[in-house]
Amino acid sequence: MTKDKAPFPKQEKKQDSEGQSAFKQPPKNQSEKPEKKAEDIQAYIEKCQADIDHWKDLALRSQAEMENLRKRTQTDIEKANKYANAGFAKDLLQVADFLNGAIQCAQKELDKLKAENKNPDPFLKNLLTGVEMTEKQLQTVFNNHQIKRMETIGRLFDPNFDKVIQEVEDPSKEPGTIVQELQAGYTIGSDRVLREAMVIVSKK
Repeated sequence: MTKDKAPFPKQEKKQDSEGQSAFKQPPKNQSEKPEKKAEDIQAYIEKCQADIDHWKDLALRSQAEMENLRKRTQTDIEKANKYANAGFAKDLLQVADFLNGAIQCAQKELDKLKAENKNPDPFLKNLLTGVEMTEKQLQTVFNNHQIKRMETIGRLFDPNFDKVIQEVEDPSKEPGTIVQELQAGYTIGSDRVLREAMVIVSKK
């Protein structure tokens, strides 16, 4: 009894030049990340945009705060420079008072001599001129440092700038009108009182 032949002839494996089988095995599948769904991608984009907006807003806020800090620092420096000599200037106000008092005394004496039809004393006249020039120069120095004498006569009393020493009846003027100045008032930097003015005001 003969053996049946196999329905398919047996194939021999051919060897390639390197001795490996000519029948190449298909490459193994490499593991790949599953693709994200469209909604997942959109959510990821929105999250990234939110992060960008957050950090952008934070950067803008920080920039604004630094700019405000720079302006405040600059303002503080300007104020410090403006009022740095306030103490020294306040001490000099007494010198201005003495000069002004000397001028008034000398002028009264010259007016008295003139009323009596007497010749003015040349020494007194020259002295008055010299004191007036000195007082004028001092006021120029004050103005250069933003120190100004306040105008008081004729205006209404202001508690921020004036100190009332006395009230006098004067029906012709509005109550609170300054009618006399006993001591001059000064401001520094145009917005700060260096010394209040001592005044006399009217009342009904």
